[in-house]
Amino acid sequence: MYFYYMIDYSGLENYSKVYAEIEEIAREEIMNCGGSLSHHHGVGKVRAGFMGRVNGAGAADVVKSVKAQLDPMNVFGVGNGGL
Repeated sequence: MYFYYMIDYSGLENYSKVYAEIEEIAREEIMNCGGSLSHHHGVGKVRAGFMGRVNGAGAADVVKSVKAQLDPMNVFGVGNGGL
């Protein structure tokens, strides 16, 4: 399921926190129902916390190894995808 949502943040003091909480709840429910973590821009920072649930430790090790070889100075996609 691909979804977008919009909130009226007028009057909210910490709208980024509210957005993150809604995203977390929605993503959790989607994952519980067998949904995917994919996104056309990749997993990114917003969904990085779900990576361990989607891929095992072996997959994470492979991705980290490839990233270390291709981007040893860690300048591309810093903090994206749970790395």
